Amino acid sequence: MKKVFFALSTLVLIVACSPKTTEVVEVVEVKTETNTEAAVIRKPSVEESEGMTLYNAHCGKCHEHKTISDYSLERWTKIVPNMASQAKLDATQESKIMAYVKWQLGK
Repeated sequence: MKKVFFALSTLVLIVACSPKTTEVVEVVEVKTETNTEAAVIRKPSVEESEGMTLYNAHCGKCHEHKTISDYSLERWTKIVPNMASQAKLDATQESKIMAYVKWQLGK
């Protein structure tokens, strides 16, 4: 009986600690003088959050962090692969940084 309880407890703990991959969206009401509108605020996914961590950790080592909104998505698709190569980041890390950039740009 103890083995079954231990196994079940371990399974529950593993499932509870697994990363959540669903997108979190928060709806906020915005009131103006004429009407009330709903604004959707999209919170970053796990991949986008990891991309932000990588961006902050690696992209400021050699130069100042760039303001993401200063460049178009087209420009970022050229910047990120070049900089990822110079920073010796793998393809997974590069894609997470790109996901973060897209999230910042609202794409």
